[in-house]
Amino acid sequence: MAGIIRSPMTLLMLATFVIMVGVAATYPPDARFMPFVVGIPAIGLCLLQLVLDWRAGAPAPEAKDTRSELEKAEERVSKMVGRNLEFEVAHDAPEVVVTENSDEVAGNREFLIWGYIVGFIAAILVFGFNVSIPVFIAIFLWREAGYSLLKALVFSAVGSAILLGVFTWGLKLKLHGGFLTDWLF
Repeated sequence: MAGIIRSPMTLLMLATFVIMVGVAATYPPDARFMPFVVGIPAIGLCLLQLVLDWRAGAPAPEAKDTRSELEKAEERVSKMVGRNLEFEVAHDAPEVVVTENSDEVAGNREFLIWGYIVGFIAAILVFGFNVSIPVFIAIFLWREAGYSLLKALVFSAVGSAILLGVFTWGLKLKLHGGFLTDWLF
């Protein structure tokens, strides 16, 4: 049971997909197809992840590592390049201080991703798909992928045209126009 407690995100996603499939079961057959296609495999994957976490059990307590920073660095670099490496260092070299804030960086990254998701959903509700998709793609490419602003805008326009074209003309779906844009126009 200790392994399952380690997976709060998996449990949250499982609950979300179960609720989504349950609500979709009340829809007409054509409307429930897509939620079923997305939700049922996702439920299976979440259950598989929970089983894997449960089988892994609690992590073993880590033994105290008595190696020097140089030996630890050699091991990390050897793993990266796929062969054993030995550093040759002058005896008078200053000590290397390595600080790892991987938990902090991962937490900030997760917070950023959740911000993008929540912001995108809020933008769709307020401004609709036709406005939100190009803006979101441009911001994401510019801020996270490091594209220049011009390149991000061009890729956003092309990607949005393809995406909106597939849904609007290809699948003949009426996308949500947004509460604010529907009210203004």
